[in-house]
Amino acid sequence: MTKPMKAIVINDYGDRNQLTETEMPIPEINDNQLLVKVVSIGVNPIDWKTRKGLRKARYPFEFPIILGQEMAGVVSKVGQKVTGFKVGDAVIGYGTPSNRGTYAEYYAIDADQAAHKPITVSFQEAAGLSLAGTTAWEAMFDAGHLKVGQTVLVLAGSGGVGSMAIQLAKHIGAHVITTTSATNDNYVRKLGADKVIDYKTQDFAKVSPEVDLVFDTLGGQNQIDAFKVVKPGGHVISIVETTDQATELGKKQGVTFEKINAHPDKDIITTLSNQLGSGKLKVPIATQLKFNAENVQEMHKLSETGHIVGKLILNV
Repeated sequence: MTKPMKAIVINDYGDRNQLTETEMPIPEINDNQLLVKVVSIGVNPIDWKTRKGLRKARYPFEFPIILGQEMAGVVSKVGQKVTGFKVGDAVIGYGTPSNRGTYAEYYAIDADQAAHKPITVSFQEAAGLSLAGTTAWEAMFDAGHLKVGQTVLVLAGSGGVGSMAIQLAKHIGAHVITTTSATNDNYVRKLGADKVIDYKTQDFAKVSPEVDLVFDTLGGQNQIDAFKVVKPGGHVISIVETTDQATELGKKQGVTFEKINAHPDKDIITTLSNQLGSGKLKVPIATQLKFNAENVQEMHKLSETGHIVGKLILNV
């Protein structure tokens, strides 16, 4: 494969205008990887945070950087040590951060970060599952130890990760409370929310009953207020930046606080894929657009508002 592929890259950190279309070599794969011909791409907040340079201390990538970590596509090459996948398989995956991400026609992914795509589900829906679903799973179950009969408060339940969190918590038999705007009330209830708090007219710290776990996808004052509604011995688990007060508040109130960085996990991605295929999980799509530089810029603009209901998908 010597012909180049189309990719959307950044050659410097900055605003959305840094996103430009170029030709890049199709990635080489190692013995433990799959080369996937990308069909659909999930756009996530982590993408524009990387574009802005907010993660460069942690991930000092060389330019040009192809952003993106989430996708669905078809296997076009299989590493020599890989079992369980063959050329032509439809797969989903969520890769480790790198400078050769999913905003491209081909993507090299470790086989243990991929799973088979359910045949009952479109590539578009499947592309939005693995990163958001894994993040919600690792936050609530691995870090937050959420169990049947417990109560979880999901902050921003209508976003990509929040939408997954509501469904996953409901499936295990938890009581689910979430914050969103009144316009999304019906949407989050359909996903499984038992109680909905309109953040525009209500302060969740005053109206939420005591909960076992707060899943914080927002940070800032919301993260601080989370400690007002957690039972002693409960958890506040965050996937965003830690406020200065969080650790101290946790100690003072006997609450476990943890900021997690989600990571791809084959078992979790496979479980999520099976649940999607059986209809237990849905990936609600907010917007889907054709894959080009202008539309990637538009997706970043939408994501940066923080008010997206569901997932943003690009179609190659």
